Amino acid sequence: MPGRFVIYFHYDPGGQADNACLFAVHAMREESRGLLFVTNGRLNDASRAAVQALDVQLLERENAGFDVGAYRDALMLLKKQGLKEIDELILMNYTLAGPVTPLQSLLAKMDARPELDFWGLTRHYAMKSRRFKTQYGEVPEHIQSHFIAVRPRLLNSEAFWTYWETMSLPQSYEQSVAGHEARFTRHFADLGYCWDTAVDTGDLRDIFVNPIMACPQELAARRGCPFFKRRSFFTPYADELRRTDGTAAAELYHWLKTSTDYPVDDLIRALLRTQPLAPMAQNLHWNAVLPQNGPAAVNAQPVRLATWCPGKPAPAIAPGEILCLYRPPDGQAQTPEDWYARRMARTLAEDETLRNAAGAVLAAHPLAGIAAPAVPAFGPAQLQRAGEWQAVLPALRAEAARLGWQTPIDAQPLPVPYGDCVFLRGDAFPQGLPPLDGPAGWWLLPLAAQQAGYGCLTLYTDTQTHAIPDQLDCTFAARRDAKETAKDLARILRRRLRSKH
Repeated sequence: MPGRFVIYFHYDPGGQADNACLFAVHAMREESRGLLFVTNGRLNDASRAAVQALDVQLLERENAGFDVGAYRDALMLLKKQGLKEIDELILMNYTLAGPVTPLQSLLAKMDARPELDFWGLTRHYAMKSRRFKTQYGEVPEHIQSHFIAVRPRLLNSEAFWTYWETMSLPQSYEQSVAGHEARFTRHFADLGYCWDTAVDTGDLRDIFVNPIMACPQELAARRGCPFFKRRSFFTPYADELRRTDGTAAAELYHWLKTSTDYPVDDLIRALLRTQPLAPMAQNLHWNAVLPQNGPAAVNAQPVRLATWCPGKPAPAIAPGEILCLYRPPDGQAQTPEDWYARRMARTLAEDETLRNAAGAVLAAHPLAGIAAPAVPAFGPAQLQRAGEWQAVLPALRAEAARLGWQTPIDAQPLPVPYGDCVFLRGDAFPQGLPPLDGPAGWWLLPLAAQQAGYGCLTLYTDTQTHAIPDQLDCTFAARRDAKETAKDLARILRRRLRSKH
């Protein structure tokens, strides 16, 4: 439609419009006669200039009312300017990334549906929810608010403007979903307006309530959906495992890298700046297997070995190099979990062949700035790891704040480091290594890399990867047997008490 206009909602706590955001805005501007970019807060100078260079209107507003407040202010501005030349108004937000397939196909498909008064990209199916309390007693089936197109019969109606002018501004994400996203479609459908979604997921209705999150690669590669959710890469992984098999984000990333020209790594680096590291590493499965035959299986990467002891300054690290940082243990191992951790660290530090193979694995993952051995799939080791994290968390947050790091640190332990040996990519530490001798210790290393746009890599031996399926089978079996679970906990407790005497 020649009279298509877009309102694009944006938010970033640091006022940055990242490359993925600019990519989407540029694509939408190419397919419309105008675009209004509305942001909650103020853009930084560089982002403001980048947005304005795209030939769009810019509206910076107070960070209040979430997307509802932003859309309402933008709509009131458009109404004041006049809506006579708008044949289709698209309300879109920054939570979508893309396009990864041609937008023209999507828009042409929906232009051929003149009977629709409003349409959307994707839909969320009906569900019961304690979290989102709607006026309907459930979350009804609805167009997802990340992309809604409104046509003249609805746009020019009194009902449409009354909806926005009388809506209470939400004070939370839950209120925004319940009061707008889950309400918009049902509200106007009940008034007699006709709607549909561009992406057909009817066959998935009884399988996934939220297909764009459950199977984004399926929608993009086979069903003509040009956008995906940024949240695919950082949603809490435990939530993913309640809904899916946990492979959706990694499959999407691989498809984007191998089958499209979309600059997905730009998006990942932007997300690393604003999202906790652990769920990103889990969703993207930043794990790697150490080659069983060392450099015979990979192109060996020369690795510099540096030994560090408490009380000494952190060693220097140069751009382009891979550094193996080893902390010799103090005293003998006291528990099986200590023994496992020290054995792997000592092996990596002493075996040059294996060390160079680990360096090659890190070098082959351009988004990874740090790599370290995996925590063994051994109950006491996992519990010890969780206890160490809870103990260090306050100091880690305080030190990160002192260093001016803005990336959130949540309650979930960082994937690395584990043990006394870590591999570091020099490019991920442009300011050098952080102080390692304070109470936060080595936990600062993955956060320092994250500030530079790098993630982390967990290293498994070939034997570990073969053992994991059997370990999982036994773990799930134990969870089904309360008696066996109680025995395991008692054994762990006895071992802990012995180690303190």
